[in-house]
Amino acid sequence: MAIQIKYRALILFLLMLNLSFGNCVFALNLFNHPATNTVYDEEAEPKANSNAYPRQVLKTGINLKSPTISANSQQLADLIKLTPLLAKIQDLRNTRINGEVSLENIASRQLLNDIIQKALVIINQTNLEIDFTLAEIGAERNVYGEILNTFTADRDKMVARSNAMSFYTNGILWAAAEGFDIPTNKHPNLSIPSGTLGIIAGLVPSVFSLYAMHQYNGKKKTSEADPNMLAKLFGYKTNPSIEYPDSVWAFLNSKQVKVNTKLTRKEILINRWVSDSNMPAFTDKSSSRQLDVLTASVIQKKGLTIATLTARQEMLNQLASEIFKMKRLLLELNMVISGEKELLQL
Repeated sequence: MAIQIKYRALILFLLMLNLSFGNCVFALNLFNHPATNTVYDEEAEPKANSNAYPRQVLKTGINLKSPTISANSQQLADLIKLTPLLAKIQDLRNTRINGEVSLENIASRQLLNDIIQKALVIINQTNLEIDFTLAEIGAERNVYGEILNTFTADRDKMVARSNAMSFYTNGILWAAAEGFDIPTNKHPNLSIPSGTLGIIAGLVPSVFSLYAMHQYNGKKKTSEADPNMLAKLFGYKTNPSIEYPDSVWAFLNSKQVKVNTKLTRKEILINRWVSDSNMPAFTDKSSSRQLDVLTASVIQKKGLTIATLTARQEMLNQLASEIFKMKRLLLELNMVISGEKELLQL
């Protein structure tokens, strides 16, 4: 009888321990709230993973119905040295040319056509430089996406196996424990194996659950040393395949045209990544360990994970989206050539 009391006390203690563990996990989840969305100040020092629902931070400010181009389009024209040609096109168009056939009129029309062709060449060149950059970013995203899918699939399989083993063992052990418990009214000694199996039935699923939680982050592999398009943004060495064309790099390193802007487009974009709670692998723009892995520039043991691959993809996605906006600016510049808009009077 004393032995039975001891076993029942042990079972009660383990059940209480199990409940306490569950309450601790619940409490951790309760206080582990996702980041709340706050008003984003692009000029302020970013708080790591503080923005749960990020928004666009780089705006073009284009109004297609406006008679003049936007300030950012004007800025791009200056960067690619297109402004003098556009100004000349405007001047020639504003010069009244009558319908008379004369050497002066023919020369004016020929000069206008020549300048338009030169302007279109610059716009086309810039457009191709944007596509050149986006092509490399797209190729990198595809590679990282494939690796990420493999890591995620392997993780999901491990978690599924762990959960299945937890269900199977829990059911079998509890069935066996209750089977021993049924005849205890005639054979009290059977309460010992029944209690023992009950204890095991309570512990084994918990072990599998802990293992499943451990597998949630997936594999951890050694990161590669093959720099990507993020490398140059953070001052890492590059190679010809990931070099930015002059027009794209000048655009990223220029400030948005507005009052009291302190940061370049590149700096604003990096601050946005730091504050984005959807990228927990990037919390410090000065952390060499994080940047070594995210830029794939320096080998880091156990650096390649689901979290770092996800961060790489999201950063490249956002970078591509902001570079893509240059095409919106190019449209406005093309509208100046066609006479639909005019340059700003700065």
